[in-house]
Amino acid sequence: MSITLKEALQLPDIQQIKLVGGHGGLHRIIKWVTIVEIIEDVTRLQEGEFLITTGYGLDTEANRKDFIARLARQNLSAVAIHTGFYMKQIPPEFIAAANAYDLPLFEIPRHMNFSEVTKALLGHIVNRQLQLMQDTQQIHRELTLLALNNKGLAPLAHTLAAHLQADVEVYDANGKWLEGSGQTTEAISPAELVEALGPKKTSSSILLAENEWLHPIATDREHYGFLYIKKRAPLTEMDRLIVEQASMVCAIEFLKQKAVDEALLRLQENVLDELLESREQDETKLQKLAQRLGYRLEGTMAVMQLASPSTESIRPFIQRWVQKQNKPVLMREKQKTITLLMTIQQEKEIIRAAQSLQQETLSFLPPGALYIGLSEPFHGLSQIADQARLARLALQVAIAAGEPLLSYDKIGAYAPLLQMQEAGISLEQLYRPLLDPLIEYDQKHGSSLIDTLECYLQNNSNIKNTAAALFIHRHTLKYRLEQIAEKTGKELQNAHVLTQLHLALMAYRLDHAALSVL
Repeated sequence: MSITLKEALQLPDIQQIKLVGGHGGLHRIIKWVTIVEIIEDVTRLQEGEFLITTGYGLDTEANRKDFIARLARQNLSAVAIHTGFYMKQIPPEFIAAANAYDLPLFEIPRHMNFSEVTKALLGHIVNRQLQLMQDTQQIHRELTLLALNNKGLAPLAHTLAAHLQADVEVYDANGKWLEGSGQTTEAISPAELVEALGPKKTSSSILLAENEWLHPIATDREHYGFLYIKKRAPLTEMDRLIVEQASMVCAIEFLKQKAVDEALLRLQENVLDELLESREQDETKLQKLAQRLGYRLEGTMAVMQLASPSTESIRPFIQRWVQKQNKPVLMREKQKTITLLMTIQQEKEIIRAAQSLQQETLSFLPPGALYIGLSEPFHGLSQIADQARLARLALQVAIAAGEPLLSYDKIGAYAPLLQMQEAGISLEQLYRPLLDPLIEYDQKHGSSLIDTLECYLQNNSNIKNTAAALFIHRHTLKYRLEQIAEKTGKELQNAHVLTQLHLALMAYRLDHAALSVL
């Protein structure tokens, strides 16, 4: 541990040096002692260094100009000038500047050797650092034993609070309070915590006040939460080292809990695999297996199928939402989709749950980064596989139609196309003869004839509304429609042709949406 200047002045060997300026900075900490005969580049000096110099080269007014100011900018702990060699006395402007910057300025008399000062200061610093190392090792052993004995976060918070003589609270990465020392009357609110963290959760501590501190609980790859510490006195260097040790042990607790959660999730996925994949289901066996995990597969149930066009995995966000639910939710991830099975009290509850999930992910994912397909509400384990299939079809239509949330009973005209697809009939037969010329032209020229045609049909062939929706002039739209008519060989004023084109576009979108969820 380092020593403050105020403490250093009490050392017997240091009492001979004289403090001539910068009395307001005696709280500064001495981290090391540096002796420099000729000061050519002050930027090489480090924060907290106690600088000793003879003042060589400071014999002219030009060389002395801004000397103390430049040293103050390096955040030194103090400056000591050995007078009697190159500088008979400390110039008044040095003293005035030292007072202005609260940078302690000492005079070392000629009869006193440098070594007397350095031995006294460095000996004290090294002894304190050795004691500090021993103390922190002991505390680390104590905290590590708590983690190894599976005591959880609560004893860690209490033990840390006792060593720091402070209030200690543990929060997760979202600002949710987890544990506390029980001494504080008013813990920091999640809103204040998130605001203090800022847009990025870094590995750096955040000093809220001289006695109030946030320290991250993190590994090199993952951020788990924060320790919030509040003392009645200012935080010391020893406090910081203890908190660093505690944060590492807390990270171990989070890692252990993560491993437990992942093991539980694998068990959930195994149960859901049995429900979704097994053709001959032993309902009694499945009920018993589910009940061991805290699930009762009874009453009304519903299935969600989730997918995202984002390259970032949505699984962590979905897991976070699942953990916040007041009821058990079975979850499985397979290929590009996530399946959720949950019990509901009424039919609209599954809609509200899906909307809640969408709202949750808005904090982490951009709009349009999550699509949800919903099954119909159902009863009985024997229906789970079929209803999961319907939710998957609804998801496919949601992606094709650009609808973030869609239940199977709302898929409308897509139903016969899905039936064709499930029967093994290729949808390409419906759209390739009509749309291939447009698709090839768009790919070759970077144009948007397919999108233009789709928008035109969605706006019931209304030129004005279509142009407005595409943000183009009506003449531009008419030119594109002429190209579409020419390349497809179809008259766009014919109602039968428009129906054909609309069906072809639906088949095209649905066929490509299947690539996202299969």
